[in-house]
Amino acid sequence: MALSAALVGFGQVAEKAHAPPLSRSKDFSVVAVADEDPERLALAAAAFPSAHTYGSLESLLRGEPHLDVIDIATPPFLHAKQVVAALQHRCHVLCEKPLTFNLKDFESIRAQAHAQERTVFTVHNWKYSPLFLKVLELADAGEIGAINHVELHTLRNQPASNAPGAAGTWRTNRVMSGGGILIDHGWHNFYLLQSLLKQEPRMLSARLDVPSYGGVEEQATCFIEYPAATALVHLTWHAPYRSNWGVVYGAQGTIEMRDDHLLVARAGREPERFQFPEKISQGSAHPDWFATMLEDLRDEIQKPRLRNRNLREAEACLTLLSHVYQSHRLGGKSIVLPTSGLSRGEAAKA
Repeated sequence: MALSAALVGFGQVAEKAHAPPLSRSKDFSVVAVADEDPERLALAAAAFPSAHTYGSLESLLRGEPHLDVIDIATPPFLHAKQVVAALQHRCHVLCEKPLTFNLKDFESIRAQAHAQERTVFTVHNWKYSPLFLKVLELADAGEIGAINHVELHTLRNQPASNAPGAAGTWRTNRVMSGGGILIDHGWHNFYLLQSLLKQEPRMLSARLDVPSYGGVEEQATCFIEYPAATALVHLTWHAPYRSNWGVVYGAQGTIEMRDDHLLVARAGREPERFQFPEKISQGSAHPDWFATMLEDLRDEIQKPRLRNRNLREAEACLTLLSHVYQSHRLGGKSIVLPTSGLSRGEAAKA
C-alpha cells in the first residue's frame, strides 16, 4: 500500500522536480498540499486533483491526522521548524537541502527523529544522476585504483531563479537562504565528495567572494583534506556559462566528469567515453533523479536498519558548511575538523 504523503511548499522546485515523480509513484500517494500563495496552491491542486489543499503547514497538520510522510520544499529558513513539526506529527520527513543551518537545530531534528522512530531524509538528488551513478560504479569497482584527489566545479552565470525572469529571489536574501552559493550548490558537492571518498574529512580551508555591500557569498573555493585524499570544490555565480565538471584522480587512472559525459583514462588502456542525455547543469529540476532517490527514501522508511543513512550524510554536509564559513571569517585559515559528528563550535552562518 502506498504511503500517504503531503507536499508543503509548491515553488518551482516542487512543481518541476517533486510533483512529477510523486504523481507517478507507486510507493507514495500525495493526499494534501500546502502553500501560502493562492496562485501556487492552485497549481498544486491542478497537479494533484484529489489532494486536500491548505494555506499553511499548521492547518495541514490539523486537517490531516494520519499522514505517513511530509515532503518539505519551502525556503531554507523554514526547514528546521517545519521538520520538527512534521516529526511531532509522527510523520517521516523528506526535506529540500539544506536540512538546517546550525547544530542546535540539527540536534533538535535528530532527537525528534529518534524519539518518534521516524526517517528524516534530505533531497540529495545530484548523487542519483545517471552520470554520477556511473562515476560511483567505476570508482567502487576499482577501475582507477585508490582515489587520491577529487575536483568538483559548479559554474553558474547567476543564482537559481524561483520564477521565469526572476534572478535569485530568496536565494540572495541571507535571512531566507542562510547563505549564498554554498547553500545553493556547495551542499550538493559535499555529499558527492562523501559518496566518492567514503572518508571523514580532517582539515579544510576556504575563500569566499562576498560583495562589499554585504549579502551572501557569490563564489567559493574550498580545499579539503582527508586521511588518504584531498579535494577541491569551486563554486561561482559569475561564470560566463552554466557547467558542471570535475576530475577524480586515482592511482591507476582518472575519471573526467564533463556535464553530460565521462572520459575514463587508465594506464595501458584506450580512453573510454560514456555519454548521457542530460547535462548536470541543465536546469535546477531533475525529476528523474528525484524518482530514483524516492526508492532510497522508501527503503529507509520501510527498513529501520537502514534509517539515518541520509541523516548522517546531511550531518557531514553541515559540518563542512559550518567550517567553510569559519575558515573564511579567519581569512582562509586551515580549520581542523572534529573526528566525528558536528563541531560543538559555531553554527553555520556567513
